[in-house]
Amino acid sequence: MKDTPADQAEAAASHLIQTRLRTLFEANTEGRPPYTEAEVARELTKAGHRITAEGIRNLLRAPRINPKASTLRALAQFFDVPAGYLLGDQEEPEEHSRRVRVMARSITKLSPAAQDGIAVIIDNLLRVEETARGGDSKTPRHRPGSEQESDNSRQ
Repeated sequence: MKDTPADQAEAAASHLIQTRLRTLFEANTEGRPPYTEAEVARELTKAGHRITAEGIRNLLRAPRINPKASTLRALAQFFDVPAGYLLGDQEEPEEHSRRVRVMARSITKLSPAAQDGIAVIIDNLLRVEETARGGDSKTPRHRPGSEQESDNSRQ
């Protein structure tokens, strides 16, 4: 029996979501080991989205998946990526990383005062976007580099 075009589209969407989820799970952020299904399920549940480790495991490994939009949003928020990334509406992390590296190289050519100005602009943009997402805008979730990195780039 042949798959219909709708079946093929569903399979392609499942594959894309699973591939991108696996990439997010395996990304070694700040030198930490890959995330586990139990860890992600626990954190999503703490954030108000009830899901089990088995549910996460199914999203990663089942032949076909059809996750709820709320599950994709919760996963995207946990991994700090746009929900559209999981659906293929956003660029790949490699392209994003390349753009960030190009910007970082450009910033290192600026004076220390200009670099401080860029840091203030980034903090303000982070607050605006966090507020737009309904979060706490007092403290940005991510700092565009540690103090040590800033100091090293000025030497």
